[in-house]
Amino acid sequence: MVFVEGKIVKSRRSQRSKITPAASASSIVPTNKHKSINVQFVDENTSPSNSNQSWQRQDIGESVSLSPDLQVSIPDVRLRFNPLEVYICHLRCHLYPNGPVDLGLQSLTVSDLAVNYASARTYVPLFNQAAISFATLFFGAQHRENRILTEGYTMHGVALRRLNKALSIPGCHSSDEVLVSVVILAMLELYMPSGPRNYLKHMLGLERLLELRDPGSLAHASYRTLELYKGMRHMILIASLRNRSPSIFASPRWKAVLRTALSLETPEEQDLHDVLADSSVLIAASDEVADSQHPQTPENLHKRAEVERKASGLLEFLRSWKDRWDSAEGNQYGKQDDPIASTDAPTELCTLYRFANDSVGRMFMLYNTALIYVHQIYATLAISELASSDTATSDIFTNGNPHGAIHAAGIEIARSITDYLQHKRVRGETDFASPVVQWAVLTAWQALGGSGSREGEYMTRMLNGNATYEIVKAAWNL
Repeated sequence: MVFVEGKIVKSRRSQRSKITPAASASSIVPTNKHKSINVQFVDENTSPSNSNQSWQRQDIGESVSLSPDLQVSIPDVRLRFNPLEVYICHLRCHLYPNGPVDLGLQSLTVSDLAVNYASARTYVPLFNQAAISFATLFFGAQHRENRILTEGYTMHGVALRRLNKALSIPGCHSSDEVLVSVVILAMLELYMPSGPRNYLKHMLGLERLLELRDPGSLAHASYRTLELYKGMRHMILIASLRNRSPSIFASPRWKAVLRTALSLETPEEQDLHDVLADSSVLIAASDEVADSQHPQTPENLHKRAEVERKASGLLEFLRSWKDRWDSAEGNQYGKQDDPIASTDAPTELCTLYRFANDSVGRMFMLYNTALIYVHQIYATLAISELASSDTATSDIFTNGNPHGAIHAAGIEIARSITDYLQHKRVRGETDFASPVVQWAVLTAWQALGGSGSREGEYMTRMLNGNATYEIVKAAWNL
């Protein structure tokens, strides 16, 4: 407990108190409304009778006591707070911890918030301008505060103008600040979309900026920079696969530079990201084969065979990966009937998976996500072959039905979601889910037929009202 002793002083001139920087309250109490009061603060671990106790004195606000004698009083001190701090804290609750944007928000200081971000005349780092406008807009939208929204849009306009100016400068692609600012604008499109597919446009634009960089320049990058790139890799991979375009992260040089001993990712997780990057290249190639006007030419047949060969290699790699992962200690999981499954639940979704922890569930879902994309390559080639020949469907799928494999992997993901979310709730982490899980959920939903199927409808009801689902759904423009 802290004891405060106050004494009314007869004259300021005769007894001027000494103010130490540590005890100054001049930033809180107006200086023109003071009666001088000597206040003595006693260390809570020291007895009041200790005569050697050191004292600090300062001017505080007018005492409410009318007693001319000594009076113990508690001054009415109102703490200052900056609303931007509230907006930032609110935003961080909805961001993936230590992701590209969250890392930048953690580095903001008090002085960074004492700035008028709505003014184009104020110079601040580009990241700060983009991040503060994002936080303000998000808070205003979530709480339906029009005044805050208006302020946020003003800040956002300044951020856009500054970013466009920065992008016009040669060499801008070498700035991490520019890259993260583009990420922020892309994330804003998730929460508050300004138009169809704008999120994908931002992410594909970010990929073009990364293409201008030499991956070798990251060989001696800091841990924080590497984690930034890994966060961007995940977002860009989602955009590339959604857009059915090759990702730059399929390049051997990019794969190598993002595998580092400093990484928080396990080698097993890095393997799956590499498979997804390779899948983006093969999906684009399979589309090219399928869209050919002359499917039976030697050149097109050679392309088809090459795509099938590489896809077969990815599928074999995934089988080996799963065998190793299943045999590792701690990765065991079991099945359990869903005790709260509704009577109209599809039979396949009445059984759930139970994992030792949410990390195991997340990896299981990432594996099945990769499996879906590899089988989509086969599905595209199969449809193309059906369209260009009179062969019966059963002959085309002699080696297995890719659509059946895609459906089965989607069911595996759907069975995993409930247990994953329960693990998160036990830890009190209800505001966010891993980007891997967000991605897996929508991939499974599409694989199961979306809203046009019983399984897709059941998943929609199961996730209804879940913020994670709504955000990633917006990203995929569904």
